[in-house]
Amino acid sequence: MLNFVIIANPENRRISFLQQALAHFNLPTATVISYADLIAEKDTLERFNAPNTIIRFDSPEKNFDVDKAIIAAGAEVIDDGQHQHISAADAAQLEFDKGLILYPRQWYLGWRNLLQKWEKQLQCQTMNHPQDIAVMFDKPQCCEVFVRHNIPVSRSLGKIYNYEHLREQMLKQECDRVFVKLSHGSAASGVVAYRANSRFEAAITTVERVRENKQTLLYNSRRICHYTKTEEITDIINILTAEGVQVEEWQPKAQLQGCGFDVRVVVINGEAQHIVVRLGKSPMTNLHLGNERGDTQEFLAKVGLENWQVMKQTCAAAAALFPHSLYCGVDLLILPDWQRHVILEINAFGDLLPGIIWNGLDTYTSEVKAILEKTKII
Repeated sequence: MLNFVIIANPENRRISFLQQALAHFNLPTATVISYADLIAEKDTLERFNAPNTIIRFDSPEKNFDVDKAIIAAGAEVIDDGQHQHISAADAAQLEFDKGLILYPRQWYLGWRNLLQKWEKQLQCQTMNHPQDIAVMFDKPQCCEVFVRHNIPVSRSLGKIYNYEHLREQMLKQECDRVFVKLSHGSAASGVVAYRANSRFEAAITTVERVRENKQTLLYNSRRICHYTKTEEITDIINILTAEGVQVEEWQPKAQLQGCGFDVRVVVINGEAQHIVVRLGKSPMTNLHLGNERGDTQEFLAKVGLENWQVMKQTCAAAAALFPHSLYCGVDLLILPDWQRHVILEINAFGDLLPGIIWNGLDTYTSEVKAILEKTKII
C-alpha cells in the first residue's frame, strides 16, 4: 500500500483535491506537512524513509507568514545585489498589504535555498522533484532550456537591466511589442505587455503603480492597468528589471469566440491530458483576472486533430525536460494561422484545474492513477 505525504499550507484547497484522489483508489489519507513547520525545522522530511512513501510538494501560495519566512530564508543568499534586500529579522516583521509585490528576487532565492535543503533530506520518492520545481520557477532559465532543446518559444530579448536598455534592445532587435515578466512571478504577477515606437508607448499590466512618501510601490491588480506616460512606465520597468525579468516578443494570438486565447495543458506522466482554453479580455489570459474559459470542443474542432497532436507532442517534450516530475502545467500559445505555436511558460503547480475532466478523472486523480500504474499496483 502506498502512503502519500503532501507539503502545503494546511488551509489550501489543493490538499482536499489530493485527499479526494486518494480516496478514489481506497488509499490512506495523505499526511500533511505544513510549509511553516518545515521552514522552521519543526518537522523534517528525513522521517519519511519507507520505499512505499511518496512526497508531493504543492504550492506555498496565499499564506503571508510563509511568504515572509521564504523571503527571510533568502536574506543571506549571495546574489548580484541589484534587487531589493531585507534582513531576515526585518522580513519577519513585514505587515500584510494586500497585493503589494514584495522582494520577488529574494523570495525566489529563499525558495530555491529551501528546496535544495529539502532535497538533501529526501529518502523516498517524490511526485515532483525540488530541482525541477526550482527551475520551473525561473523563467529565463526555462527559456534557455527550451531553446537548447528546440522547444518553440517566443523570441527572448536577453537580459534587460532597465527601461533605457529595454528601449535600446527593442530598437536593435526590431521588436516593437514585448512582454516583460518578473523572472520568478506567478499568477501574472509583475507582467507588462509593452509596445513602443518613436512616437508612442503604452503598457498594459497587472501592476498598479502607487506613489507613497516619495516612493513607488507596485501592487498586483485584478483590474488591468493602462499606462501611457513615460515617467510612469519608466518607473515600473526599472523596478521590475532590478528584480530580474524575462523579456520576450509579444506574439499575436489566434482567436476563439472573438477573443485571443492560450491553452493551459496539464502533462501527466509524459502525456498531455487536461486542457483549459483561456480567453483573453486583455493580453493576460489568467482566469483569476476575470477571463473566461473557452469552449474546448470548439477549440479542438478549429485546431484540427493533426495540428493538435503536434501541439500536444510539443507540450509533452517540454515536460520531458523535467524527468523527475510526474506532472506540470504548460501554457501554449497558438498563432493566428492556427498552425504555429510556442510554449509561453511551464508551471510546477499548474495542475489546479477544478472541474476539468480527462478520461473521467480530474488532474489530481489522474496523477495518483499514473503513480499506481508506474508502481504496477493497478
